[in-house]
Amino acid sequence: MDFNSETMKGAHVSFALAARLVQQEPDEAWVRTCIGQDLFGAAPFGMDDPAVAGGLERLSAWCAAAKADVAEGAAAIRREWLRLFVGLGTPEAPVWEAVYTEPEATMRGRSTLAVRAAYRAWGLEFERKAHEPEDALGLMLAFCSFLMEREIKALEEGDEATAAKAASSLEAFMAEHMLPWASAWRFLVQNHAKTDYYRGVGELVFGLERAYARRFGITCDPEDGTFSYAAGA
Repeated sequence: MDFNSETMKGAHVSFALAARLVQQEPDEAWVRTCIGQDLFGAAPFGMDDPAVAGGLERLSAWCAAAKADVAEGAAAIRREWLRLFVGLGTPEAPVWEAVYTEPEATMRGRSTLAVRAAYRAWGLEFERKAHEPEDALGLMLAFCSFLMEREIKALEEGDEATAAKAASSLEAFMAEHMLPWASAWRFLVQNHAKTDYYRGVGELVFGLERAYARRFGITCDPEDGTFSYAAGA
């Protein structure tokens, strides 16, 4: 994939949408927006990845079916968002890095502090709901989108040093804090989601991460789902 300016702009928009899909509780207004704007008809980035294409297909199919009763459709995915990602107790597909990389730490661990430091290095402190840990997937996707935007702006302004810093920060952040548990989270979503909406979200988010990782020479092993740098990358 040629990561030119247009590709990066598409990725920036796509990751921002992915952050919203994971982070925010869906409501009826959001469902109407998804349907009215055909939000999942195509993505401006990653359409060559089968998980991105498959995720959008599931999301579009769900939206088409939800037209018959938008209120009930919104209520159903709201319940599922709570069950999968928030949980009344333990969520079925947790969205925090520490759960996967530091099981004894439950929701908070060394990764939470490391991610917080990565945000602050760029002057960011995300607004969090109910003391949500900084290593929540929605926040991390939003941070990726932010770094993409900073790189794009720096390139447009001829600031090659800042552009290189943003790209390097993004590579390190994805490699250290997102890709190691991307496949595990995808697996849990696919096994516990009951609607095509969240099955689609799981595939879309995973596919976007996998597609962007290729920029840095990082590939995903189809057998075990692990990410690693390709030979010679």
